[in-house]
Amino acid sequence: MGLHAADQEALERFFSAKPAWSGVTSAGEAAGLESHVLLHSGPPAVSGHVTPTLNSAAVACVFEGWADNLSEADALIASGGVQFEPAQDRNVVTPLAAVVSASMQVLELSDLNGLGKPAYAPFNGGGTGGAPAARYGRKSQEAVDLLHFLNEKVAPAIVPATVTPVVWPPIVDEALIRGDDAHLRHLEAHKILVDILRNRLPATFELSEVGNFVAEWPIFHLNFWMAAARCALSAAMGVEGSALVTAIGGNGMQFGLQVSGLPGRWFTAQADVPRGNVREPHTLESCTGAYGDSALAEGFGLGAMALSYCPEMQLLHSGFYDDDIYALPEKLLMGVHPDFPKSGARAGLSARAVIETGNVPVVELGLVEKNGVDGGLGAGLYRPPLAPFEAACAALDAS
Repeated sequence: MGLHAADQEALERFFSAKPAWSGVTSAGEAAGLESHVLLHSGPPAVSGHVTPTLNSAAVACVFEGWADNLSEADALIASGGVQFEPAQDRNVVTPLAAVVSASMQVLELSDLNGLGKPAYAPFNGGGTGGAPAARYGRKSQEAVDLLHFLNEKVAPAIVPATVTPVVWPPIVDEALIRGDDAHLRHLEAHKILVDILRNRLPATFELSEVGNFVAEWPIFHLNFWMAAARCALSAAMGVEGSALVTAIGGNGMQFGLQVSGLPGRWFTAQADVPRGNVREPHTLESCTGAYGDSALAEGFGLGAMALSYCPEMQLLHSGFYDDDIYALPEKLLMGVHPDFPKSGARAGLSARAVIETGNVPVVELGLVEKNGVDGGLGAGLYRPPLAPFEAACAALDAS
């Protein structure tokens, strides 16, 4: 069966985008973000925010100077003094519980072909599950301190590397054939990123505090790729009748998506907990539901949709998936991406294909402790229900 004409047009626009790391700027300048507005992952939080997001919000309030301490920040949020919006609605992407505020420095990924909108992501805080990184939603002075380090030391140290934009798809294409999946495993892409920074920055960078931090944490690459994926997908937005998925993610309570033909309109379902191994003594009952804009990796076509490239993630997820997931790329992704010649990776998630085949995509997501105390608990696989895909296609038919 051939592609729907509108999907073909959207796919061509998506495939024509050339996302490149082009700078570092503030979220206020990049997204027109006002004071006392915070951007969160996934669709609008119509049922309220999970505790890890509220914790990250409190940390952001102290970082911004809207509150003198975390207790004052909690009171400010509870009073309604802070507004929350979905990050992707401003072409910003953020992982798990991390929120974005106006003064935060963000990575800028721009389409060198001018089709897509620039997309932005905060700096990844590295660390393991117990770290004060914002994506894990722990509320502490250490978390405030880490935000200052990322924004006041890391950001200015690496921005000179963008004098010439760095095109991102070739990095991920090479990383796939070396065993990455472009969502949970970033070892190879991170090596390439570190080499780029070493070649473009002063020799003192490698031995500096920032250089050591960047070199230590492969997950540092994730936020670059999230923004690159969003930038490329934005090139496909607004094609009347197209069911190409252009936004996707979870806020811990709802999981949602947008399609090209209905830009800005979210279709949502309850966010169940991804299935995976959890750090003891916790269980899956300890975790929030599906969480984070990093689902854009699968929206693009990689991550768990490219599990065949990544033996390490196959092992991690062993027992939590059936082998039928290896057939999903051929069923749900519209074509081989021309900028992935080494890997031959497919891309372009079709909501129509989901409905026609009855197969939903699979998404890798981090697991976050729902009380906001113990941070990251592992990672798992999430299969969203058919409902939001059905709703999107029905809305397209009715439009």
